[in-house]
Amino acid sequence: MKTQKGFTLVELLVVIAIIALVVVFAALAVNAARSKERDASRLANVRIVQSALEDSFNERNTYPDGDFLPLGDVAQSACLGSEGFAADCSTAESVFLRVVPGTYEDGLDGLVACGEPSRRAFCYTVLDDGESYVIHFELENALAPVGLQAGVNCATPEGMEAGTCAE
Repeated sequence: MKTQKGFTLVELLVVIAIIALVVVFAALAVNAARSKERDASRLANVRIVQSALEDSFNERNTYPDGDFLPLGDVAQSACLGSEGFAADCSTAESVFLRVVPGTYEDGLDGLVACGEPSRRAFCYTVLDDGESYVIHFELENALAPVGLQAGVNCATPEGMEAGTCAE
């Protein structure tokens, strides 16, 4: 059977199937790109926090207190000042990070969670009486060039590594 334009029904179905496949592949590519962009933002945010922590350590000779502290929490760790992480740094002598970034929760499996109530976050803990720290964070994808994996990763004063932080 032919349509008015001279195409058979099978030809029309083939064209529709090809268009559907192109749409599906385009959607998959867009989702993968968004996932990688979210991970790049997460990694940049962890590096920003690490840099501010080093500035704080250089001035105070100790890292700020915290035990599985959810970074970026408006009530506990919205900023990093001379007194450590706080909800408000307006009275701090020095401010090392005016806005502590939190994690982007989209796409995460919830492998890294802390705080009350527990939520997905960059989780900060000070170690060795202020001589060191760990930040647990989660990524959606492995980043082989920097040695990080999909799932739980660790940031310390020495850098970043795949897996759970040794405490």
